[in-house]
Amino acid sequence: MRKNLLTYLALGFFVSGCATTQSNSISEAEIAKLQTRNSVLEEELSQKQEENLSLKEKIAQLEKTVIKMPTGKEIQIALKNAGFYQGVIDGQIGQKTKEAIRKFQEANGLTGDGVIGSRTWELLGKQLKK
Repeated sequence: MRKNLLTYLALGFFVSGCATTQSNSISEAEIAKLQTRNSVLEEELSQKQEENLSLKEKIAQLEKTVIKMPTGKEIQIALKNAGFYQGVIDGQIGQKTKEAIRKFQEANGLTGDGVIGSRTWELLGKQLKK
């Protein structure tokens, strides 16, 4: 009886061990499915890396074309060099400076709003170097 009991226990452990091994194993179909999914994700990653590189290149190009906005003194000097400002170069954008900006804008086919935007500074900035 004791021998039979030990045999049944050993058989029980063996069978339960095999069942555990089978339930923890991954089938070939599941492996193939995971490999396919992995390939798809690797391709998506590659595409995203290419997009990232392309965007970095575009940002670098844009940074080269960004116009640095001027200081008040630079604006006044450029306006004076262009013949639109006769006041003191103090860096303060007051009424005289705004009026000079308006006149410069109108003389150059821009909207005379008295505000230095990128288009105004693109033209006016050339006068700074004179």
